[in-house]
Amino acid sequence: MSGRTLPDLSLPAHMGEDVPLLTGAESGGVLLVFVPYAFTPVCADELVTLVGLAGRLRARGIAPLVVSCDTKYTLRAWAIAELGDAWDSVPLLSDFWPHGALSRACDVFDHRRGGPHRTALLADSSGSVVDEETADFGTPRDLGRFVR
Repeated sequence: MSGRTLPDLSLPAHMGEDVPLLTGAESGGVLLVFVPYAFTPVCADELVTLVGLAGRLRARGIAPLVVSCDTKYTLRAWAIAELGDAWDSVPLLSDFWPHGALSRACDVFDHRRGGPHRTALLADSSGSVVDEETADFGTPRDLGRFVR
């Protein structure tokens, strides 16, 4: 689609471990859901939606991952607050340091706001981006389209 390929990076997850992006791609694909900020209404709604879709995505061989420039500790607190017992159902990856490295590599970094644009990238097993959805700041994406 866009000619972009995911970089071979690992990011710290809210559960403590580092998650290599391309590991998910090797199993069939990866859906990177970039969210501007934790603890904001639209991002919270999208997180809950993505957790609800996670089983269907995995059944299609797609690993769902949330990416934010917040710290892994902030992402952990956010996951617990928003998801309760399901806090560990989808990895939330911290693109905090070097600040926005993945967001910049994927060309979704919003320099004015200091975090990613509200963008979702679907990559195939080779890490090539095959689909993308971007929404304006404050506007939710239709994440369900990635399982239809």
